[in-house]
Amino acid sequence: MLEMEGFLEETESLCPECLGRITARRLVEGGDVYIEKACPGHGNFKVLIWRGDELYREWGIGEVNSKLIKKRLTSTERGCPYDCGLCPNHEGETCTVLMEVTSGCDIACPVCFASANKDLGHDPDLNEIREMFQTVLEASGPCPVQLSGGEPATRDDLPDIIALGKEMGFGHIQINTHGLRIAKDKEYLHRLKEAGTDLIYLQFDGVSNDVYRYTRGANLFELKVQAIEHCAEVKIATILVPTLIPNVNDHKIGDIVRFAKKQIPIVKGIHFQPISYFGRYPRAPRNEDRITIPDVLKALEVQTAGEVKVKDFVPRRRKDSHCGFSAFYVLMEDGTLQATTNFELRQSPLLGSGCVKESPAEHVRRFISERGRFVEKNGGRSQAQLGSWQSFFERAETDYLSISGMPFQDAWTVDLKRLQGCCIHVVTRYKQLVPFCAFYLTSASGERLHQEGKVSSQVIYVS
Repeated sequence: MLEMEGFLEETESLCPECLGRITARRLVEGGDVYIEKACPGHGNFKVLIWRGDELYREWGIGEVNSKLIKKRLTSTERGCPYDCGLCPNHEGETCTVLMEVTSGCDIACPVCFASANKDLGHDPDLNEIREMFQTVLEASGPCPVQLSGGEPATRDDLPDIIALGKEMGFGHIQINTHGLRIAKDKEYLHRLKEAGTDLIYLQFDGVSNDVYRYTRGANLFELKVQAIEHCAEVKIATILVPTLIPNVNDHKIGDIVRFAKKQIPIVKGIHFQPISYFGRYPRAPRNEDRITIPDVLKALEVQTAGEVKVKDFVPRRRKDSHCGFSAFYVLMEDGTLQATTNFELRQSPLLGSGCVKESPAEHVRRFISERGRFVEKNGGRSQAQLGSWQSFFERAETDYLSISGMPFQDAWTVDLKRLQGCCIHVVTRYKQLVPFCAFYLTSASGERLHQEGKVSSQVIYVS
C-alpha cells in the first residue's frame, strides 16, 4: 500500500462525455491511485489509473527535454489538447512517429483503437505521403517511423512507401499490421523487405483462438504463427503486440512470453498494450475493466514463475514516468531469460549508462534503431567459454527479448500534464504532429477529438 492516502496533485483532464477541458486531481484511496474530475454538465468521475502498488511513488518523475523538436507546427489558441500540432506548450520531443497510410482494414476487430473498418475511405497518395515524411523531417528529423492505419498491408504500393521513406533519410521504418497478408503472401513480404522494412509490429493477443475470437472476431492464431514463420524465412525482425483485456487474456501473459522465447531471434520483443477505451471496444469501461501497470508487472512475475521479475522493469524516461515500462533480457544457453535492467540501478550495461547523457527521446530512437531489426548471427564467434561475460555479450547481439508496455490514455483517464510530455506522435496530411493519445481519443459516444486535421465541432470548451 502507498505510504499515505489522500491528495497527490492537481492537474487537468477532459470530460468523457463532451471532451471539454476540466480541472482534475490525482488521489490515493484504499491503496489505489485515481484521477478525479467534475464536469459542470455531465457530473463527477473517479477513474482508476494505478492499482494497489507502492510503485506509483517510487516510479518517480521523468525528464523533460524538447531539443529534438526542431519546429512547432501550430500556435497556442485554445490550449491543450485542442492545439496539437505540436504546439508551443508541448514538452515531449518526438521519439517515434506513426503515419496512417490508410483508414481502411480488411477485418473489423471488436477491439480497435483506430475504429478501422472495411470501408477503405481515403488513402493518401505517394505525393501526400512524401509531404507527411517531409513534415516529420522539418519538425523532428529522421526519427523512427511506424506505418499504420487501418491495415497498411491492404496497400499494394506499401513497398513504394517504405522505399520513399528510406530515400528521404528515415533509417528505421516498421509496419503495424495484423499480419494476415504477410501470412498468406510471402512474396509481398519479400517486397517489403527489399524496400527496406526493418520491423514488423505484429498484433498478437495470445496463443489460442479463443482470445482472437473475442478481440478480433475470428480464429487467427495459426495465421499469426504463419506470419512469424514467414518473417523468419525473409529475415525481418518482429515485435509481438498484445492488447490486454481483463478476463480475456490477462491470465495468459506468461504463455505469450514462453511463445516469444521460442521465436528468438526473429522475435525481438513483446509490447503489451492494456486496453484503453477509445475507438471501438465492447462496452463503456468500469474500474474493474482496467489493467494498470502494476497488474501487468505482477502477472509477468507470477505467470513466468519468477523468470521475469517486477524489479527488472524500469519506467519510461518521460515527463510522466508512469507512461510505460520496459525491461531487456538475454536468452541464455539453458533457455532462461537473464535481465540486464534493474529498477534500483535504472540502467543496463547493454542499453547505456549514465556516462553518456541522452534525452528520453534520443534513448528511444537509438534503442529502436539498434534493437528493432534482424541481425545475422556470426557463426565464427562462438569461441567464448559458455557462461563467460564474452559469451553473454555475444548472445546479447542476437538472442534477446525486450518486454515493454504502455497503457494509452482515454477520455476517462487522460491527464493533460502527462499528455504534454508524450513522445509518440501521429503525422497528419495537414502538416501536424499530434500526440498519439490525443489523436485517437474518443468521447463516450465515439466522437473523435481530432479528425480531418481539426478538433471536432462537437467539443464544448469547459474551463
